Amino acid sequence: MDADERQMQNRQYPVEEDICLQRRIWRFERLGWYVLVLIVVMTLCGLFSNGLLSTTTVASQQRDLIVKYERFHRSGAVNTMVIKSHGEPGAVHTLLIDSAQLEGFAIDSIQPQPIRSAGTRNGLKLTLPGDDHGDSILYLAWRSDGVGLYDGKISVEGGGEVPIIQFIYP
Repeated sequence: MDADERQMQNRQYPVEEDICLQRRIWRFERLGWYVLVLIVVMTLCGLFSNGLLSTTTVASQQRDLIVKYERFHRSGAVNTMVIKSHGEPGAVHTLLIDSAQLEGFAIDSIQPQPIRSAGTRNGLKLTLPGDDHGDSILYLAWRSDGVGLYDGKISVEGGGEVPIIQFIYP
């Protein structure tokens, strides 16, 4: 029996050892290291905030509404959302942010300021001017103040809508 084989056998002297149990413990430790590395990589990719896994862009079927936002938020953190709408050149666009979407968030700032804004039973209506090409862009900065999954939608009055699904970590 060579030295490697002797090391992997149970011993009584100088300390009692159970090599089979020790091997299971080593496997469990290795699995723990793999899980830890996976969590770090997923974090760097944006699982818990900004990054490839979190940043997404959705468009309505008519392509008259495009929304870029973060899927994952931390409670109390401020994140941005960019809403682009397209309509008749020079006409106004009215966006509706669903009340379900507003339940977990508080709007910190809106740029540019809308021509009109109104709170309704269905959510928040924002009226924006369109440029010479019929485009308007709205930048929202909002603070997440809830915890859990929030499923809402943003729509253009008389046009398309996009679902917005976001998760807020505690």
